[in-house]
Amino acid sequence: GNMTDLLKMIHSMKSLYDHLCIDVMQEYCLTRSELDILLFLHNNPEFDSAKDIVEKRGLIKSQASMGIEKLMQKGYLKTVQDQKDKRRYHLYLLTSSQPIIEAGLKAQKRFNDILFQGVSEDELKCWKNVLKQMSYNIMNGKDEI
Repeated sequence: GNMTDLLKMIHSMKSLYDHLCIDVMQEYCLTRSELDILLFLHNNPEFDSAKDIVEKRGLIKSQASMGIEKLMQKGYLKTVQDQKDKRRYHLYLLTSSQPIIEAGLKAQKRFNDILFQGVSEDELKCWKNVLKQMSYNIMNGKDEI
């Protein structure tokens, strides 16, 4: 059925993305969480806390904390305490993370290129609208559970 096909495709997409990330992880001796954190911070400058990474990127809290800790030790990330809320820390990418981010963005672009090969602009627009509607439905559907 439709649902099985969709779940299979999501699984294949994940495998493809994992496969494309492995090279970057090996080259820079990073775990997947560490790479995800760096790319998330780069791609979403408006979100810069551990809480954001957990909520928006869907990383498990312990993975996020450990990843952040390791990235700080490796000199890719620094944290700055929030002036108003002392419990909140802002995460900043350091210049040394730049080559990793560039490699990661290349992997993400490669993923997109593979995924949308042979898909026209119109089809892409349509797909984005469908996704938006599905996201909206999911957010509102949670109330019904």
